[in-house]
Amino acid sequence: MTDHSQLDPRPGPDGEIAVEAWVRTSADRTEAMQPLVSQWRPAETPVFSAYDATDTGGLLCAGHYGAVFDGRHVYYCPIRPFRRRDSVHGHVLRCDTHADFHDPAAWEAFDAGNTDGLTTVSYYGASFDGRHVIFTPREDLQGYHSRVLRFEVGRPFGDPASWSAHDAGLPVSGQGAATDGRYVYFPPGYESVPGRPFDESVPSGRVLRMDTHGEFRDPGSYQVFDTSRLSPEAVCFDGGAFDGRYIYLVPLIHGVVARHDTLGSFDDPASWEVHDARPHGLGMNVGAVFDGRWLYFCSYGHSRMVRYDTTRPFADADAWESREAGGTDGLDTGGFDGGFFDGRYVYYCPWTRRAAAGEIPFHCNFLRYDTTRPFAEAGSWSGFDASRTDGLHTLGYNAGAFDGRYFYGAPLFDGRGEAYHGRVLRCDTLGDGGAFSLRYGDYGHNGGLCAAVPGPSFLINTEQGVRGVAAYRRLKPGAHHLSGVYDGRSLSLYVDGELAARRQASGRLVACDAEVTVGELSGGSARFEGTVERARITPAAVRP
Repeated sequence: MTDHSQLDPRPGPDGEIAVEAWVRTSADRTEAMQPLVSQWRPAETPVFSAYDATDTGGLLCAGHYGAVFDGRHVYYCPIRPFRRRDSVHGHVLRCDTHADFHDPAAWEAFDAGNTDGLTTVSYYGASFDGRHVIFTPREDLQGYHSRVLRFEVGRPFGDPASWSAHDAGLPVSGQGAATDGRYVYFPPGYESVPGRPFDESVPSGRVLRMDTHGEFRDPGSYQVFDTSRLSPEAVCFDGGAFDGRYIYLVPLIHGVVARHDTLGSFDDPASWEVHDARPHGLGMNVGAVFDGRWLYFCSYGHSRMVRYDTTRPFADADAWESREAGGTDGLDTGGFDGGFFDGRYVYYCPWTRRAAAGEIPFHCNFLRYDTTRPFAEAGSWSGFDASRTDGLHTLGYNAGAFDGRYFYGAPLFDGRGEAYHGRVLRCDTLGDGGAFSLRYGDYGHNGGLCAAVPGPSFLINTEQGVRGVAAYRRLKPGAHHLSGVYDGRSLSLYVDGELAARRQASGRLVACDAEVTVGELSGGSARFEGTVERARITPAAVRP
């Protein structure tokens, strides 16, 4: 008999709380957001804030291609501060999400442009493996490069010894990242060809894969597979995704999606397949968002939105849906870079649209889809104009990172002059609608161009912001006991009675009127794919 009787969400007198779940599952959907016991209700109306981080730590921090979250800090990937390709740099910007977003002390920057004697500049997205932030290499002054940059989390951010680099020797631009928990996949964009101009005229299908369990500088830790062997149009991707089994490469120019079955061999063409999704309406894309079942492609420069049902065969025409979403709520909602999922809504991050003559194409009109409603219905969609936030001119964002409550947009270009900008835009998707959420798994590729596999996690929503802790490992199907404990000073996660992760955390839990839910989020679509046999909330920091 399932026991959900002990679910009083009130914390102890000092704010301490323990949330437990005894579960059983036969599914292995590690990349899905799977809530177990939660008092967490995504907000119907997002709230935006902004901070100008352009000048941080004496460095010019403008122009970012994506961002990644390590459980506390958001790292913004440096590309270049001006439209000129010769302005590339390695100024990594970092935000402490435990600090006040508007306080300059929450922000720091480090010039990683000369790490281990290599020219380590211009990065496009990043991955987090639980220990290292791994930046996807893009280009330098001579051409495209594969000098992977890595930061060891927990070490001083400004210490060069915390950083390392390795040249994989591939003249291909990486564009985004995907990971299955062990391997990092760098979706290929374009190639540099000796004797030819450095431009975007040679699309590539050469996927670089890095084994995070191998030695970082060992050439044996890197492999390459060329997806053009499958189709001449299976080239030039921008972003990747993981659904728990398959790695998807998001097509930028051709509409041909490639995916790799991680149960097969990376270098075996039989473990790869491609699908031409143009008949389903798929155009240009940058990044994708996964809600646990559907993969949403983020349309680039247009407003034809397409999604794929990952539970159905790749080539099944009925597994694909599309909708024209331009003009939602009277806004020009077309043209995005990446997006995110909060447990109910999929948000598309605004970048560039098809503008009329004389108009700036860069915009800040967020498009949002309610995953609890039909994809084809107009009422399932909404738009939000965040182009003027906190007195700042906030246009043009290139994906970003999600901490469980806030999405942090990576600033790029607003269309004015030649200079890129560093005005970070933050979207609050929760407000006071949540207090805690214990999860069997969480969505690590949440941002569109970033990648992680958090595994089990425990989130709390404090008056100062969300705090979270995750195991960064997959659980095998079967029976498990998970426990999240907050004592006012630290946040701990236990899996099957063993401490899986701990992080310093403080702050009073938000007073919340959302219902306590088991196996789902209040009002959302995120679900646990199994059975919660028992759940308990204790108003004390009780450890198993």
